[in-house]
Amino acid sequence: MILCVGVAADPTFVHGIRALARAGARFDVVDLPSLALYGDLHIPLDDLRNTRIRTGGGGPEISLTEVRGVWARPLNVCAAAPDPRSAHRADGQYQALCRLLEAVELPVLNPPLREASNAGKVLHCVSLAPVAGWRIPRSCLTNDPGTALAFVRDCPHGAVFKGASAAKTWATLFRAEHERLLPRLVRSPTLFQERIAGPDVRVHAVGGQAFGELIHSRELDYRTARGTNRYTTITVPAGIREGCRRLVAATRVPFLGVDFKIEEATGEWFFLEANSMPCYEGYDLRADGAISRALAQWLTSKGPGDTTV
Repeated sequence: MILCVGVAADPTFVHGIRALARAGARFDVVDLPSLALYGDLHIPLDDLRNTRIRTGGGGPEISLTEVRGVWARPLNVCAAAPDPRSAHRADGQYQALCRLLEAVELPVLNPPLREASNAGKVLHCVSLAPVAGWRIPRSCLTNDPGTALAFVRDCPHGAVFKGASAAKTWATLFRAEHERLLPRLVRSPTLFQERIAGPDVRVHAVGGQAFGELIHSRELDYRTARGTNRYTTITVPAGIREGCRRLVAATRVPFLGVDFKIEEATGEWFFLEANSMPCYEGYDLRADGAISRALAQWLTSKGPGDTTV
């Protein structure tokens, strides 16, 4: 049986569950808000595989002894709890499950604490790019206005800026009118990068497989455009595919959403980031479900003690 741990209001989580259903896999679902409000979690520290989860509301009690793999997209929902007690339970259960899924000997897609370098984007890039053998855009993380301005002026094709943490952020082209805002950097360190003029690529790596999509957009950050982007499924070049395989092996995270820019003038690929909890359903729909089928195959082909990626 595959255990699915996440939030029923998360469309990516639901998309993964539907993939398991289409594959004919047997699974149980733990919705974290329902667990906090109505259920119980019992983790014996001396025998993690005997963990029991009671979802409440008439749902079954789940024992990890019956689980052969885990589809995990845990989100901490404590901020949305209706009262302090429920918030405390939600936070405690989330923290406990994240640590359980890191430690238990089960195939987990993805262990939620396994790849945390994306909490700092520069650290993330400089840590992972050498593993895969990729270049990254010239970058500057600073809270000094003078340093930022000097970096921007030294970028012949322009510069972009974005948030430096794991919080969702939009890439923005630096323009002359942004200079007057630079004093705000003192309280808000920001990541500046040399602009790479060309299309985006998202590669979803699932174990040893890689699924690529080329994205042409009128906007600098294609995620801000609606209805005007051009998406094309591509065969991932061998060098990029091998780099993705090395990233999966090095991070021990079986499912990564890897972002690139291709410099139009030279055709060179630049690594931006590797998301260990990607919202992949839009890419999957355009790929006719290929990513979901690979995820379902990964989960259903593993034995209970097989923790290889």
